[in-house]
Amino acid sequence: MAHGATTAALPFLFILSFLYAAVHADAAATLSQGQSMGPNDRLVSPGGTFALGFFAPAGGDPSRRYLGVMYAQSNEQTVPWVANRDAPVSAASAYSATVTAAGELQVLQGDRVAWSTNTSSPMGNVTLAISDTGNLKLTAAADGAEQLVWQSFDHPTDTFLPGMEITLDRHNGAVVSRTLFTSWRSPGDPGTGDFTLGQDPLGSAQLYIWRRGGGGGGENATYWRSGQWANTNFVGVPWRSLYVYGFKLNGDPSRLDGAMSYIFNTYNTSEYRFMLHPNGTETCYMLLGSGDWETVWSQPTIQCHQYNTCGANAECAGGDNGRAVCTCLKGFEPRDPAEYGAGNWAQGCVRSAPLSCEANVSGNGGGVGFTDLPGMKLPNFATWVTTVGDENACREACLANCSCGAYSYSIGTSCLIWGQELLDIYQFPDGAGYDLHVKVPASVLDTGSKTRRWTTVVVAVIVVVVVLAGCVLLLWKCRRKIKEKLGIVGSREKTRLPSLLPVRGESRQDFSGANQSDHHQEEAEGGKKCELPLFPLEIVAAATGDFSPDNKLGEGGFGHVYKGRLPGGEEVAVKRLSRSSGQGLEEFKNEVILIAKLQHRNLVKLLGCCIQGEEKILVYEYMPNKSLDAFLFDPERRVLLDWKTRFHIIEGIARGLLYLHRDSRLRVVHRDLKASNILLDRDMNPKISDFGMARIFGGDQNQVNTNRVVGTLGYMSPEYAMEGLFSVRSDVYSFGILILEIVSGQKNSSFHHMEGSLNIVGYAWQLWSAGRGEELVDLAVRSPPAARAAALRCVHVALLCVQDHACDRPDVQYVVMALGSDSSVLPKPKPPTFTLQCTSSDRFGDRHADESHSACDLTVSMLQGR
Repeated sequence: MAHGATTAALPFLFILSFLYAAVHADAAATLSQGQSMGPNDRLVSPGGTFALGFFAPAGGDPSRRYLGVMYAQSNEQTVPWVANRDAPVSAASAYSATVTAAGELQVLQGDRVAWSTNTSSPMGNVTLAISDTGNLKLTAAADGAEQLVWQSFDHPTDTFLPGMEITLDRHNGAVVSRTLFTSWRSPGDPGTGDFTLGQDPLGSAQLYIWRRGGGGGGENATYWRSGQWANTNFVGVPWRSLYVYGFKLNGDPSRLDGAMSYIFNTYNTSEYRFMLHPNGTETCYMLLGSGDWETVWSQPTIQCHQYNTCGANAECAGGDNGRAVCTCLKGFEPRDPAEYGAGNWAQGCVRSAPLSCEANVSGNGGGVGFTDLPGMKLPNFATWVTTVGDENACREACLANCSCGAYSYSIGTSCLIWGQELLDIYQFPDGAGYDLHVKVPASVLDTGSKTRRWTTVVVAVIVVVVVLAGCVLLLWKCRRKIKEKLGIVGSREKTRLPSLLPVRGESRQDFSGANQSDHHQEEAEGGKKCELPLFPLEIVAAATGDFSPDNKLGEGGFGHVYKGRLPGGEEVAVKRLSRSSGQGLEEFKNEVILIAKLQHRNLVKLLGCCIQGEEKILVYEYMPNKSLDAFLFDPERRVLLDWKTRFHIIEGIARGLLYLHRDSRLRVVHRDLKASNILLDRDMNPKISDFGMARIFGGDQNQVNTNRVVGTLGYMSPEYAMEGLFSVRSDVYSFGILILEIVSGQKNSSFHHMEGSLNIVGYAWQLWSAGRGEELVDLAVRSPPAARAAALRCVHVALLCVQDHACDRPDVQYVVMALGSDSSVLPKPKPPTFTLQCTSSDRFGDRHADESHSACDLTVSMLQGR
């Protein structure tokens, strides 16, 4: 009987459990009035990016519990916001979080309210939800209208997330409101710490970090400042373009009143975060696909980064182990020499000679002038001069102002001037930063001129000695050639080829000044030296008809390319370094050593080289169909590229890249992938060429920063062109541009002013997102329907490849798979935001009919930018 009753109750119990699961599933998305969250409950954002729940901080007191917003996809406990940071609840008690009938979020320990939002809503129907930006919101709804009651973004803790704002509102010079971030007390204690970050209350558009009780009298002291905002970055963080991460300023810092706010928006809202650590360090992190966090930049990390380390009118330079090295500015001397010599720099420096108030610069000691300090973090307390538009006007404005002690002008900051006291000046070690011009008496300039003259004399003597020594060394190294010319060497010596590279079977003489990539290549080969045939100049010259213009195939950044025929009848392409080329020995050396080790059907084959005197020549296999751009951008020859051929070319390039990035003995990033560097053989098989800009990655390297940006404008990825950061995903971006060009038959730069697009990426996105992707496909290949569908899939793959952030782009292995499979579902690409273009000289004129090179198809061998 009892068993039968139990059996009869089973359907009822099943219904109850189903209803409980439905309620529980709803509670996992939102929390309504009267509902509560227990210790093990979670409120999850729609995309599963963030979660709200109770947690015990890693490394902290295990008996304490906090309600916080956490990253759901991070490998480590990452909590950007904490509700009850100064009022933890006990793990041994009954604790919960609830939305009250009054529309208030509370954290309860038993019946005691440990923390609350202190809000209420007359509308009722208050709901708590967390968005995929990490913003926790209380909203009220009535009669179809929704009202924001409270949000966590208005009450931050220690982390600045995309979608947040750092605000400052001033009226009549007084602060009305501002956003402040406060560090944790320690890595295991979310309580209010000693460091606070926010905008300068004086309205200078700078971010400050203040240290509680650091002023000596218990008041807060300035610990760090970002420097002035310069359109894309802060003066104190010049090597990082924060604009790339969606960071920008709204408001006018030259106005004394009004609101200003720094906003931070990215398309992948969980990708970046700025965190104020318990030790006062502000760090920008990027979330990798692996779930780990990578540090993008961090300050302050050395003593010179801290505020005004060296006192007034002194510059700080980083020494060993980050220790500060303080020096008085030119024209200044220590205020207290004894204290300064002992390492106590708080007193700073004062002018060594009084500064007259004259507007002219003279050499008789009666005028004033400026000493130039390049690569500086500009001083604090600057004044914007909004009435001038260039550097000369800024300089004159400072000369005309008796209280002006220095000025600086740049496109990002415009004209800034300072008073007599210059505080918090840092000399960047890598040439970054801004030029500061300090006003000094003309007598100081005269002393500097005399010093420079003596310096010039000494340098000239040293140069002469070095040149003479070099000539002697050169004569000694060329003694065999001299003997050969004079006929005093044996026949065996005469037949030996002069070279810097070995002929097969001979020992190698290394290039002088080999870079790290060269050494890395040798290590990757287990110490083996590359063997490459070396051709005498006479043979190469004879093969090309003495470099006859009739045999010229074209030219690029390296120099001219000629068609040649070796004595055995083999046709070759001869690339000769031009003396006027922007490339030189470094690129030549890189290509010789690198490509000799790479063998793949989709890479051009290097047959040998010639190094004799000033001649530097590379000999390649001959490609009768020249380069891809000769077909693709020629209206008459483009029709020869049907869809089957175009897709064959796309797949071949992808396979070549896959070999470079993953399957070769060396992990290579090409850095200059474009249509003119894709050669076509007789069967229209594509072969990647021109490895002069290529770089090798170590086995544990994912990204490298370089100060020497090379490549072609229009094909460079945003992070490489703007910051010098490159990786295999940089090649993926260039490949995406190349796919779009092959599909459309148009140059990247030919899309100016087409529906407001800067380049092919913006135009392709507009058409694809509007469901009009077919309009991008070249008319010559839109039919049959199967070809049109394949072309649209290639456009989809290309848009994945040209996404703004490197971590969003697929690797080449995925690209090859996506191109080879019609059944796999591709993810939706993110909209492009950062596009690069160069200005063509014929932008407003008629183009030549036979032009086959993009307006942006110029290889940049060295690009230095802020």
